[in-house]
Amino acid sequence: MRLRAEYSVGSDLRFLSNLDMMNLMARALRRARIPFALSEGFNPHIRLSMGTVLPVGLWGKREYFDLELEREMSINEFVDNMNQSLPPAMRINACLEIGIKTPALMNSINCACYSFVINDRTEQLELWKARTLQQEELMVKSRGKKKNLDKNLRPGILKIEVNRLQDFAIIDIWGTIGEPLNVRYDELRDLLLQTGIDKETVGDIYRSGNYIRERDKYYTPLEKVK
Repeated sequence: MRLRAEYSVGSDLRFLSNLDMMNLMARALRRARIPFALSEGFNPHIRLSMGTVLPVGLWGKREYFDLELEREMSINEFVDNMNQSLPPAMRINACLEIGIKTPALMNSINCACYSFVINDRTEQLELWKARTLQQEELMVKSRGKKKNLDKNLRPGILKIEVNRLQDFAIIDIWGTIGEPLNVRYDELRDLLLQTGIDKETVGDIYRSGNYIRERDKYYTPLEKVK
């Protein structure tokens, strides 16, 4: 049996590395007495496949993992047992059974939405959005493996939305992941500052979702499992 789960990571765990996150999830699986499958070989490990790496310093609303079980198990039982075993800042939001031939998360997710909490007037942010999307080039210094090289983010910025919530706003930016252009959250933050957003108004930053983009449509990994 193979499962795909959507989970959230609260701000209290924002500084966990990817290895820390995998170890945390493995401990929770053991505490919850989940009948997970193990790999073969001299050093067997849990057949757990995490989705895209959540950058250190960010929390996430909708993250994903795939898990193989050695026997059938009720989805509701899995979710309940895991939520009792995970730390308070983590929670399984949803889960479903997927086929053995369902492509791995790392081979499917091709974009993500990063959210920036801004303490500013929505009208000004709407003008910023329109001005930004009109640009043919949006250059920043790369923060990836090739540090400090000029990098044009514009081809990788798929859409931008500005949402007003009480006395602040949230800028949601959908960016491509992987090849040919990997858009990082810290590069987007640099872009905001370079294009007129006051550094003092930038508050929280988090990843609000991972998606499988097909043309102009965006699916969550739970919606697109074939």
